Amino acid sequence: MKKVFVQLSLALALIACSGESIEDRLIEKPQTPQETPKKPETPETPKQPETPETPKQPDNPSKETGEIKVPLKLKAYYLGVDFTKAGNAFRDELAAHTIKKHHTFLGYGQRNQYLSKADADPAHRGNAILLYTGESRNYSSASVNTEHVFPQSKLSNAGQQKGDLHHLRACDKDVNSARGNLPFTQGSGRARKVGGGWYPSDEFKGDVARMVMYMNLHYNLPWDRISTSGVQLMLKWNAEDPVSALEQQRNNVIESAQGNRNPFIDNPYLATKIWGGNPAENTWK
Repeated sequence: MKKVFVQLSLALALIACSGESIEDRLIEKPQTPQETPKKPETPETPKQPETPETPKQPDNPSKETGEIKVPLKLKAYYLGVDFTKAGNAFRDELAAHTIKKHHTFLGYGQRNQYLSKADADPAHRGNAILLYTGESRNYSSASVNTEHVFPQSKLSNAGQQKGDLHHLRACDKDVNSARGNLPFTQGSGRARKVGGGWYPSDEFKGDVARMVMYMNLHYNLPWDRISTSGVQLMLKWNAEDPVSALEQQRNNVIESAQGNRNPFIDNPYLATKIWGGNPAENTWK
């Protein structure tokens, strides 16, 4: 018992020396929790702009991009022409080819023996389909004569251009006279005068456009001599009025006569490749 008393006394003495009361020593002080210092927030990395998707290639490039695939029956004729070109570069190449192929320049007096076949009505022997009216009439009739779609008075070299079959058509004599040398202009319905111009009819406006474009390509004849709205009117008609069986017949007959073809009858889209404007049907795809 004495030993326990001595140990207790010593403990009290030590506490007194430390300056703390017995109560302070015996009561457990709550610990102040230490806060972990926060790490500075790292700024968010800005998002990179999204890369746009690569446009999908069309399933049918020939349809969407105007790829040219010359038909087998015309490959020999168009051999050497680079159909990947466009604009003036393509125009120059196609013009050079068309001129080179034109090996026989016919006199105007020779026209009848070829036009009677070129404009022939397959359903009526001896008849021709007349320009502007679409009538079938005997080619030898006194009421039928020859229309220069590009008027003689506006040609730059009548001696060479007057007999080019690609712009000559069988026509009713009175209708031919009514047209005279009027420039082509916009209209609708039947062939007739419209203002100071001539509308060739809904049925033949595409035929006229392709003949006029041929004359520009071959002879570099200016648009303002033949159209009240320049090449744009011809491109519009070329797109609106598809190539007819009669035009195809004419192209074949005329090639056999003078050596060259009207490329815009073979494929109206060739005009779009050169001059743009209203897109015509691509018949080579």
